[in-house]
Amino acid sequence: MKNRLRQEILQKRKELSEEERQLKSDKIMSTLRSSERYEKAKTIFTFISMDKEVNTYPLIEQAWKDGKKVAVPIAKAKGEMYFVPIDSFSELKKSGFGVMEPEKEREDRVIPKEGDVFLVPGSVFDKKGNRYGYGGGFYDRFFEQNPYIHRIAVAFSFQVMDFDLQVEAFDKPVDCIITENGLIGGF
Repeated sequence: MKNRLRQEILQKRKELSEEERQLKSDKIMSTLRSSERYEKAKTIFTFISMDKEVNTYPLIEQAWKDGKKVAVPIAKAKGEMYFVPIDSFSELKKSGFGVMEPEKEREDRVIPKEGDVFLVPGSVFDKKGNRYGYGGGFYDRFFEQNPYIHRIAVAFSFQVMDFDLQVEAFDKPVDCIITENGLIGGF
């Protein structure tokens, strides 16, 4: 059930035209940027979008213009993940996982603090904030070690189900979801 639903939603996302993806992404990021949470945040923790995900590149550029630090993930073996600051997209290279990330040798880790913006990717969500990622468990393990993080998912509205997802004890929910139609949960 979980894998079938994930594949179904990812296929639907893949079928988005680039114009539609960008239009919906712009609405999502506009909601985020106009929030008090974004205004007050000193650091924006974000994933680097790929495969028709909500486009995070414009948000990253805006955060730099706004004088904020931007931290992105590095995934290591055994499901470990940590975040490092970037000042330019030129610092990113395609990893073995197929995602754009900084050099794996970097150790200048940034730890999320209260009040930072922390964006979470995912394939499928429900209105309670439960999420299916992409199957690696990187974010769930990171949240296990950093439970105080206020987790904000950015997703297209068709990725949010009207029914409760079947989740495991180790699956960590998000606090809110921003879609092109607005906000779900506590921001």
